[in-house]
Amino acid sequence: MEKEFVCIICPNGCLIKVEYEGTNINNIKGDECSEGKDYVKNEITNPLRVFTGSILVENGDFSLISVKTHVPIPKKYIKKIGEITRRIKVDAPIEIGQVVASNLLNENIDLIVTRKIEKKKSLSS
Repeated sequence: MEKEFVCIICPNGCLIKVEYEGTNINNIKGDECSEGKDYVKNEITNPLRVFTGSILVENGDFSLISVKTHVPIPKKYIKKIGEITRRIKVDAPIEIGQVVASNLLNENIDLIVTRKIEKKKSLSS
């Protein structure tokens, strides 16, 4: 099989052509640096992504907060992590970097918050 990838590792955006069967790579052309070659190898053998999403907030000045995985995770877990985040609720206040869910799917995947949420001010104060 032949496939083209646009490398996203550096600003060069190399168009890399690869010939492979399954996860066996026969030939890689077009990479201008070793990082491009590594990127394509990972895309074929074990593609990784950072999951980004949002979760519900209770008693906060916003009702949703953005979250992401603390490290890139195998692409095959993205949909499952998305399903899990739909069920997560946190109580304000919340700080940037706070872990809101840990060891998801028993794969050492943590979700961290990417913005600060203050506790909602009551009308009587």
